[in-house]
Amino acid sequence: MALTAGTRLGPYEILAPIGAGGMGEVYRARDTKLDRKVAIKVLPAALAQDPERLARFEREAKVLAALNHPNIAQIYGVEERALVMELVPGEPLKGPLPLETALNYAKQIADALEAAHDKGIVHRDLKPANIMVTHEGVVKVLDFGLAAVAQASDSSDPAHSPTLTISPTRAGMILGTAAYMSPEQARGKAVDKRADIWAFGVVLYEMATGRQLFEGETISDTLAAVLTKEPDWEKVPAKMRRLLQSCLQKDPKQRLQAIGDWRLLLSDEQSQVIAASVPRLGIGAWIASCAAALILGALCLWALEHYRHLAEEPVLRLDIDPPAGGQFASVGINSGGSSISPDGRTVAFVASTNGKINLWLRSLNEAEARLLPGTEGASAPFWSPDSRSLAFFAARKLQRMDVAGGSPLVVCDAPSARGGAWSSDGRIIFGSLAAGLFQVSALGGQASTLTFLDASRAENTHRSPQILPGDRFLYFARSEKPEYTGVYAAALSHPADRKFLLSTTSNAVYAPATDRKGYLLWGRGGTLFAQEFDPETLSISGDPHPIADPVSEVGTMGVMVASASNAGHVLYAASGNVSQLMWYDRAGRQLGTVGEPSLYTYPFRLSPDGRRAAVTRDRAGGNDLWLLDLERGVSTRLSSISSNNMYPTWSPDGRTIVFNRDNRNLFRKELDGAEEEREVTHSLVPYYSLDWSRDGRLILSQGINLGGEIGLAVLRVAPDGKLLADTRGNSYLKARFDQRFGRFSPDLSPRWIAFQSDESGRFEVYVQAFPEPHGKFQVSTEGGKYPEWGADDREIFYLDPENRLMSVNLNIGGDTPHPSKPAALFSLPFIDNGWSPYDTAPDGQKFLVRAVSRQLSQSLKMIVNWPVLLKKGAAAP
Repeated sequence: MALTAGTRLGPYEILAPIGAGGMGEVYRARDTKLDRKVAIKVLPAALAQDPERLARFEREAKVLAALNHPNIAQIYGVEERALVMELVPGEPLKGPLPLETALNYAKQIADALEAAHDKGIVHRDLKPANIMVTHEGVVKVLDFGLAAVAQASDSSDPAHSPTLTISPTRAGMILGTAAYMSPEQARGKAVDKRADIWAFGVVLYEMATGRQLFEGETISDTLAAVLTKEPDWEKVPAKMRRLLQSCLQKDPKQRLQAIGDWRLLLSDEQSQVIAASVPRLGIGAWIASCAAALILGALCLWALEHYRHLAEEPVLRLDIDPPAGGQFASVGINSGGSSISPDGRTVAFVASTNGKINLWLRSLNEAEARLLPGTEGASAPFWSPDSRSLAFFAARKLQRMDVAGGSPLVVCDAPSARGGAWSSDGRIIFGSLAAGLFQVSALGGQASTLTFLDASRAENTHRSPQILPGDRFLYFARSEKPEYTGVYAAALSHPADRKFLLSTTSNAVYAPATDRKGYLLWGRGGTLFAQEFDPETLSISGDPHPIADPVSEVGTMGVMVASASNAGHVLYAASGNVSQLMWYDRAGRQLGTVGEPSLYTYPFRLSPDGRRAAVTRDRAGGNDLWLLDLERGVSTRLSSISSNNMYPTWSPDGRTIVFNRDNRNLFRKELDGAEEEREVTHSLVPYYSLDWSRDGRLILSQGINLGGEIGLAVLRVAPDGKLLADTRGNSYLKARFDQRFGRFSPDLSPRWIAFQSDESGRFEVYVQAFPEPHGKFQVSTEGGKYPEWGADDREIFYLDPENRLMSVNLNIGGDTPHPSKPAALFSLPFIDNGWSPYDTAPDGQKFLVRAVSRQLSQSLKMIVNWPVLLKKGAAAP
């Protein structure tokens, strides 16, 4: 239907027509409620008059609206058979373009496709007409997935007309635009993300050469060219020829399989061109975002400009809420964290929404946080000195990104990183699980060692660094000798010449103050203290002053969850999540609670008879092991030493438990009380016990090598109870990838081991023969972790990325196992902090789950103008 200026569609006022195409007529409009310009796409009459297709279109639009990426035009909603979208100023993509510009635009297109593919959305109709370039050089991809619900067009222009069948469910339908569709699309076959990769190659060819790759007088001629014609590679710049050849393989099995891998097909020189050419938002966009400030933002900015100068003004305390429907991720293995920018204007935090952990930004002049695309699995964010870029760890890599837009860039490998800091001279320092600190250029490269563990002091980790003014830095060092555990400082130019500052169980944070003094912020017993500190002489003076309580302090990680800006702001998280152990059946029905809510951490294990559970509870400065009677709900303390006790593992007779202490060695505890726990391993690298074979002879553990990589190790149980390294070198699976959470099959003598590994780029669950590792096969299909066997070796459970408990039936009687298709049982209500949240009852019919009961704090806390507390002698509540 044609619309004239002044026509109203709900709250939207039509201003002027923009254009028309196979997907309908497009108009410029004004959102009268939010006073913003939008684009209105009125659906073709044939589609709008078909109730079934219209309903399907509206369902698809809801899915597409979930795409939130700077290079994807946002869909706002459906209004009166019209689609309401972001109005993108600029021009459609055209070629030829200079090589640097073409690669810049290609990167942005690929980032958009990768974000959509990660959500299971395929564009199906990628072409220059659906790619807009703004005046600032920002690419916006339009019409994601709409080809899947579009209607046939009468246009005969093969370059611009979608060729579609009427029924979206009919086998053999053709979706897309003839000149840009893949060969499998042209044949009417089912398509997946590889069709978009083909179209990406066609578009890149056109950007580089200025010529359309496949042409014909009719649609049929064009389709024939797609199916038979080979590109003229001589017309393509040599530096991108390998990339285009990989994208334009007619057999989808031979084609580039993931759009995110396209950079791997470019030379190092061209990769650097891409990294250097990421566009920044213009000043107009920045001013527009600031103009949307709400009352909270005004208060915060006023505080930023005035409180640092007016020390007698009252302190301002703020709560920062998690995203709608989400929760802040607990600080655990490879998860959690928050950080305030040096200028005090923006908070970065890790949150879990819809079962996925991502990095979010909350500007203090905006009411809502925004998700940073491409940051799934992120942890431990930290800022560049100019507050324009953010670094974090994900997928065993150190990554960075411009907060104004764009996608993350990999800086270096960081398989077991533990906290980082960004210096003003352009280097990044980061800690590790079982080694010293490393340093690397923020532009990328090979990380080199900055500090070394001191064996004479029995140190086992350096982590959580922070840059001080000048050529100095802080870090936390943990030792098996408590007197050497604490915070150290050194100069970047002479890192070996260090000074011991504080005896603590977690890191410290440097915070400048209004009177030009500096302070160290450090935690003890859940209280955040501030103590005067001179960064020039590296000396502490005066008494510590409490400024906040309670503050999350994870002693086992050496992490205090707090950060400070240069503008008198302190950001901190309250203590962790309170959980409740609950029984669930296979249908997801709650069968009852066990014990009282508590701060449960690390994996827990059910006894072989299913009547008790060995659990780990958090306390200030460490963790204790407890035995929980599941029938009576009574708890008994197991560990006798207040330390970091974790990863309990039951002997098959239920009389003994082996566990890790202080992230180092394994201890053995007899449950009859005849003797205290005793150390049964002594090694330079940590062991974490996972499982005990039913014949009592072997213990499976996670071994961490000196590089911090995780593999699976087998220990033999000697007659005296000592645990001895396996004669094959103690390694069942060498730590080439992150391989963890192994479980013996429930045979008397184990024949198989189930485990998770990230060798494919994400965690999947595998099963492999034992004792000699061979015949490995993948159990999960769309990501998985935390495997557990059922009552026998014919069923395996695991969690998928959506926190659903999955079941797979196995036929592993011979050397050619056959896993069934995974079946979802139910979703688990928990926050993934890197530890398994469930265990399986011996009969495989019910599950004990660590379900989130409540959070001690539903928000991050911020104190604005915190140094006033020191003058007044008052602490924040």
